[in-house]
Amino acid sequence: MQASRAIAKNTVLLTFGVLAGRALGVLVFKKMWPILGDDGIGIWGAATDIVVILLVMSNFGLGTLLTREITRRKNMTLPLMWSVLKLRWLMGAAAYLFLFLWTRYFGFDDLKTTAFMVTGLAIFVESTSMACDAVLQAHEKVQHQTTGQIISAVVYYVLAIYALQAGYGLMGVIWSNAISRLVRLVVMVPLMLRSTGPWQWRDPDGGPLPTIMDMVKLGFPLFLATTFGILYNKIDTLMLFTILGEKVAGIYVLGHRALDIMIIVPGLFGTALFPALARYGQNSDEDARRLGERSMRYVMVAILPLTLFLMFVADPIVGWFSEDGNSPDSVAVMMIVIWGLPLQAACIIFSRLLITANQEKVFVRIGLGSMLMNIILNATLIPRYSYFGASVATIASMSVSFLLHYYYVRQTELRAPVMRSLLGPTVALVSAWGVTAVGLGQLFPDWHLTWRYLPVHEGWTAFLIPCLVMLALYLVALAVFKVFGRDDLHLLLSLRRS
Repeated sequence: MQASRAIAKNTVLLTFGVLAGRALGVLVFKKMWPILGDDGIGIWGAATDIVVILLVMSNFGLGTLLTREITRRKNMTLPLMWSVLKLRWLMGAAAYLFLFLWTRYFGFDDLKTTAFMVTGLAIFVESTSMACDAVLQAHEKVQHQTTGQIISAVVYYVLAIYALQAGYGLMGVIWSNAISRLVRLVVMVPLMLRSTGPWQWRDPDGGPLPTIMDMVKLGFPLFLATTFGILYNKIDTLMLFTILGEKVAGIYVLGHRALDIMIIVPGLFGTALFPALARYGQNSDEDARRLGERSMRYVMVAILPLTLFLMFVADPIVGWFSEDGNSPDSVAVMMIVIWGLPLQAACIIFSRLLITANQEKVFVRIGLGSMLMNIILNATLIPRYSYFGASVATIASMSVSFLLHYYYVRQTELRAPVMRSLLGPTVALVSAWGVTAVGLGQLFPDWHLTWRYLPVHEGWTAFLIPCLVMLALYLVALAVFKVFGRDDLHLLLSLRRS
């Protein structure tokens, strides 16, 4: 119960901070689109994605591992963090040099080169901020992480809107983002120093201080795995950008935006879950298994209906971004790629179980398999099917990642009965939506409701009634199929009271 309360509290705090930032970022994106157009959005998206790839590489797979090590040895917070920072800054310098050479190799004009290089400053700032995040998570002080995220988001929003209105265009937005990242770090560091620690150099038990080489040995398997993983997640935009140009990349970025925004939610749950899972894993495999199974089930219960809903409302969402609503290809992209959300959510829980079981080395195989699948499919499908081929490649590679995660979790002592967590919510959702679509479709034929179409253009009545009926039937189906029982209800009520 104590662990569940801590996970719930941390998840709410992290979700509030990040989603508040994402909400303001969405408003900036909406303002950007009519000003920058497909070409400008394509440059922005490609610059963002390649810097995310380089940032993940410079972090050297030490995010969750740093949290784990500090959780186990809190009296070594300072030397552990300092060793990680030194390694990340060295990797960041190499990554920034690569970015410079990359822009030269492709012969970018001055605007593209400046956009990529200024965006690349995040490699240094964010790798430092993320080390602070890991410390705060290990000490379960994520409220300070949330504070930094909200302040940073407000700064980005104010600066970016001003820059766009003042006519600074693409570079105004990019500089606003760079400044806001620096603000997050400046806000978070004093909060971290005051609320965590102890900030001492020596181990009271007389153990050796961690070195850069210790961090290299610790993080290398996850460095390979996260590098492969981020390539399979982000390489599609870059391949579209380099093969077919910034306009095609811009259309894809718009359709992919909902997944990019929403995928943070299961990631935050995994972040909040891990400290408790790491503690349980040290003491009892049975407790860790039970916590993993329950976490998977709760995530799937929430994520699956959300994914279905987002698929059905893809048209108004994309239309809201693009204002004129004339982006049918972006709508189709969103309807495909949004199904990566439950796949990624399951992989996040699986990955925390594997790290708890000290099996992070298998991430290399998982990441390599997923990356190769994605690159091969993108190289094959993009020249012929453009962004639609990239969308299919995204789901296929995520499915490979899911299957590999599941296989390796089954080889550990933490193999929880997760099929109940995966199949139960799926059966409940299919049943609820099938009954809703058939029943209301017969009663109200003018709504054009079918199992493939939710009425989004037939008025609020035709839209809201199927949503509410489906939600009610879904809750009933969860109970009928024993996906969500009395113990789960008692737990959630106790969390609410706490």
